[in-house]
Amino acid sequence: MQKKWAIAFLFINLMVTAWFATTLPGTAFDYNFDAFFKQDDPQTAYFEQHRNTFGTDNDFVLIGIVSRKGVFNASFLEKVDSLTRQLADVKFVEQVISPTNSFIPIREPLTGNLFRRPLLTGDMAADSIRMQTDPSMAAQLFSRDTTALSIVLSHKEKLTKNQCDTLSTELRGLLSTYDFYQVHLGGRAIGQVVFIEKITREFSFFIALSICFVVVLLFFIFRSFRGVVIPLITVLLALVWSIGLVNLSGKGVSILLNMLPPVIFVVGMSDAVHLYSRYLEELGKGMSKAFAIRQTVFDTGLATLLTSITTAIGFASLYFTEIPILMEFGLITAAGVLVAFVIAITVLPAWLVLTKEPLNTLKHHNRYSWEAGLQKLFFRVIRNRNYLFAGSIVLTLVFAGITSRIDLNNYLLEDLRPGEPLRQDFEFFDQYFAGVRPFEIGIKLKDGSGHLLDPAHLHTMQRIETYLSETYGAGALQSPLVAAREIHRARNAGRNAFYNLPTDSLGVAQVQADLRKVHRMGKLKTFIDSTGHYARMSGRVGDWGAVAFAEKGDSLKAFLAKEGFDKVYNIEITGTGTLIDRTNQNLVYSLGKGLGIAFLIIAFIMGLMFKSMRMVAIALAPNILPLLAVASVMVVFGIDLKMSTSIIFTIAFGIAVDDTIHMLSRYKLELMKGRANLNALRNAFIHTGKALILTSIILFVGFVSMMFSTFQSTFYIGLFVTLTLFFALLFDLTLLPALIAVFALKPGSQRLNRPAQQPDNHIKSGDTE
Repeated sequence: MQKKWAIAFLFINLMVTAWFATTLPGTAFDYNFDAFFKQDDPQTAYFEQHRNTFGTDNDFVLIGIVSRKGVFNASFLEKVDSLTRQLADVKFVEQVISPTNSFIPIREPLTGNLFRRPLLTGDMAADSIRMQTDPSMAAQLFSRDTTALSIVLSHKEKLTKNQCDTLSTELRGLLSTYDFYQVHLGGRAIGQVVFIEKITREFSFFIALSICFVVVLLFFIFRSFRGVVIPLITVLLALVWSIGLVNLSGKGVSILLNMLPPVIFVVGMSDAVHLYSRYLEELGKGMSKAFAIRQTVFDTGLATLLTSITTAIGFASLYFTEIPILMEFGLITAAGVLVAFVIAITVLPAWLVLTKEPLNTLKHHNRYSWEAGLQKLFFRVIRNRNYLFAGSIVLTLVFAGITSRIDLNNYLLEDLRPGEPLRQDFEFFDQYFAGVRPFEIGIKLKDGSGHLLDPAHLHTMQRIETYLSETYGAGALQSPLVAAREIHRARNAGRNAFYNLPTDSLGVAQVQADLRKVHRMGKLKTFIDSTGHYARMSGRVGDWGAVAFAEKGDSLKAFLAKEGFDKVYNIEITGTGTLIDRTNQNLVYSLGKGLGIAFLIIAFIMGLMFKSMRMVAIALAPNILPLLAVASVMVVFGIDLKMSTSIIFTIAFGIAVDDTIHMLSRYKLELMKGRANLNALRNAFIHTGKALILTSIILFVGFVSMMFSTFQSTFYIGLFVTLTLFFALLFDLTLLPALIAVFALKPGSQRLNRPAQQPDNHIKSGDTE
């Protein structure tokens, strides 16, 4: 590479980097539940229709307040009343439902006029008894043990990130002015603020931590200032480009893209270390600077290109999941991996051209100690190749058997560790109230005739509601039934005993007439559409996990079929939580499809390299075992398969196969130099072994840094990708050469010329054995 070309490459890289750098101040962060929904799915389409008809299911905030002396305490309720009035003035709040501003409607029997009686009369003893016997209050405004009450805020739909910040800040500021014993907050807007704050904080933390780890490792590997600076600069440029791509795509940094810095750091650093190590290796053999750079670019550069492509394929395969957050993460990270290669293969050689060769290259005694150790390992592998092959078959069968028992499950708050305040807040509502997770059911008449406010249909909905409340476990249920019951109670002096559907013909006629009138006035539009053919039943449930919800859903379908309701109505469970569960249930197929496509593409690349299906099978075998091994570890430690853990396999496969490609590429180069097969394998093993170990250490450290995350998904990805890479390195240094020796070498080519003292690494390039 001539100096003018080197200067041109550096100039272009710096200009592009400066352009991407201008986007950095505008880096946005995002956490959107809708990004977890699988696109082009009938259930997603149904939910969109349901939401467009009745409104969103999670635009609320719950405030739980605990009193040491119980909630039926005059001074405590005075504070709650004051808070209730102030909450109405908080920005974006549209409705406040509190025990102190709620009323029971009562219709005067003579005049027919309605008046509202306060829910709480001020007589603490009487109020306590009445609230505990009021079915409309069950798990809604008062806890079962009356030690806590809740206030429900309805806010503007689909608040943006900044609007959620404003709402959360005002609420927390207002609540801090009161000396309540305990206060808990729940709801999407509150959770989104906490998640984005953590994402923002950890994004910067991962960048700083990755830089620190990499600097220490580079100094340990190269023992020189230059050995630290050159690779570090290339990786920093790659990181700026990658974040710039995120900003130019118009996407915010999500919980998955939060992992972009360490991924780009470790993958880019692997490229840089392979290239720079080859440069120093050639200089250490006495080669000229120009020859060393040429070998670095064309020999190691080709292998590094292939590994970058396979790693990018691993990430890009997430596109086939059809889940927006995974598609976005896969494509942007794949682009970042390729960007890291482009920068490494242009900036690093250009830098080397324009600078003098280092005074101290790889120390001979250190190099030979590595080579001696690797040579010993190689001969042991070859001597025991049949045992290794047989052992790999046994391991595969054992791992496959264990993996078959892996469970598929997920929770809405699984990303938060048990001690996180937000998770404890949500668990408070699960324990004392109906929960925070929205629960939605759509009920639609099949034949389109009749009206869901007719008595027969109302009684059917009541039977469904009873099942949901008593068997399914849903609470705070709302539907057209609530209006019907309120009307019946209002006509009977507001007595709790009449909070039900009437059974006498006169009562039925009166309630139906009032109910139809209220419907025509549009006051029931959040629970029944204008045609009267489509109704909504909503409530809240605890965060029980996808497996529990799947079982409850099957039981509900069996109940509906047994009662014959499925013949009259289309009844669908829907809602935000349901769609996330469904996405997780489809993950095995979606990610299996993506992993299969990545597997085929990488196999095709291997086939082009060696033009042999036998070599393709040999190359892929050591990279399947690590995936089975990690899946087995998950089963043993009771870790469920979910979105955060399942993507590990596609990511790890794309990265783990890099070691195999580097070794096989060098093996092929040795064969092209005319070396005998087994000697070529030995040289490839020794020449690449050190680089594989060092780059694997860098990858380990990079992904281990993710284990410092407060998000369990990021923690698990760091842990299991590290484990996968460890197993991949282990099998590449043992099983891969054993398989080549058993299956790929021709008869008569397995004689090995073992040097008396040192391997032939010092032989000039071009010499043959």
